[in-house]
Amino acid sequence: MRASIVIRAAMSAFILVLFVIAGMGWKWAGANQPPAQALASQVVLALSTIAGVIGLIALWRTPRSKA
Repeated sequence: MRASIVIRAAMSAFILVLFVIAGMGWKWAGANQPPAQALASQVVLALSTIAGVIGLIALWRTPRSKA
């Protein structure tokens, strides 16, 4: 049980690092790309952030009991 928590925490830390990188990419895209390209980049970064949130939820939700 304890090992699974350590693994979940490590995976969560990795996802949080990806959130930071996505935030930095969002800021960079807005400052260094033309508006159309910046919008496309920010859409992809937003989708990846949403996927990360879904991943965190799936990672930490309590498992359903098998009936």
